[in-house]
Amino acid sequence: MIKIIIFGILLAYSNQCLSFEWLPERRKDQNPTQPAHLIVPLPYSKPGIGDGFVLMATVSNVAETTADITGLFVTGDADGSIINGSEIPLFSDILFLDFYLQNINRAAVSNYSIRGIGNTSEDDFTILDLSVADEATVEFNLTFYERRLNFYYSYRDFEYQIDAIKDNNGALITSFGQPYTNSETSDSFRISVDLTDDYLDPRKGLRLDVAYQDNEAISINDPDFYTLNYMILGYVPVGKLDTLVLNYYQSDAHVRQQGNIDPASIRDELDMNCAPTDSQCLEAEQELVDNFINARTHGTSSPLGGDLRLRSFPQNRYQGAHTAFIGAEYRWNITQEATPFDYFIWKDVRTGLQMAFFAEIGTVSETSSQLWDRTRHSLGVGFRLIAASGAVYRADIATGKEGAEVIIIFDYPWE
Repeated sequence: MIKIIIFGILLAYSNQCLSFEWLPERRKDQNPTQPAHLIVPLPYSKPGIGDGFVLMATVSNVAETTADITGLFVTGDADGSIINGSEIPLFSDILFLDFYLQNINRAAVSNYSIRGIGNTSEDDFTILDLSVADEATVEFNLTFYERRLNFYYSYRDFEYQIDAIKDNNGALITSFGQPYTNSETSDSFRISVDLTDDYLDPRKGLRLDVAYQDNEAISINDPDFYTLNYMILGYVPVGKLDTLVLNYYQSDAHVRQQGNIDPASIRDELDMNCAPTDSQCLEAEQELVDNFINARTHGTSSPLGGDLRLRSFPQNRYQGAHTAFIGAEYRWNITQEATPFDYFIWKDVRTGLQMAFFAEIGTVSETSSQLWDRTRHSLGVGFRLIAASGAVYRADIATGKEGAEVIIIFDYPWE
């Protein structure tokens, strides 16, 4: 509660500051409409998931508006499609719509043996074989003062179905007697105060963000909880063009009512069909039951790992009820000039090239008192192309305790 009050005071104070002369002026238009497109065909091959082909196509600033549309189409051992729309103007430059539609009918998800940050290795997981992974999310953004004050509301509906469980090499452990199906819904409210010189590519100033996410219990088995997320970003100019970015992030789950945590009942839910003598199947079942019990007892906060935080670890590597993260990134802006390019599959206007050097440390635990007892870190370097369309084409390589990860995406981390 103290954190909420302090953050509320900061937000209120920041809102009063919006008219102060010392507030950084915006360097450029905060609603760019420069048209751009990118089409990327890529093969994929990953142990435990399989082989296939991905086609990604994105069109930025459709019809000379701020609207961006991206489609991702996957075939092979994983199969399905994702359609994402962002910055779709509903009313002038004040109200925008984002949406995300996922229809996956074949996928694999890593299930690590325990939650939190323990002594598990990178190979200590099983693979959940999904035949359904559908998601629909809509978000509205009401923004004022050249995007300095932003209010967000989003609704998410997610459904998944587990058919089988495999070992970390993709070998079948068991097929479920009946597919395990679950649904999740959530409402989110977020406020962001942006006291920087640019909404899309800030170089100096401060950004404050607080979010409330309500995770409704769909059935009596599910927990009823909410999460509170806090983020502070500081941009410190270095020389004429470079920037040091500092980030603190925390996410806490608060359970109003626990779900069903009876082990026998959860085994019946899962119906993993393990033979009494199949020790591998029984061990995988127990790990899944334990994770269900922890999730239904403590709730789940934002994870670590992937393209945002702790970039040397796989997506959603570390999960628990409480998450904290500190990051620093030095952005060395190599060039700053408007250079149009058109390579048929990729068209935009380059406005800058950037190298980034980053260090991150994070922690996850089931209780807030255990935060920072155990940590993981990532170190890395990245290359970015800043474009007039508003896109940031990012390629990072990060290394940590479990090796290295390469990330290719179209936005800054943390932001």
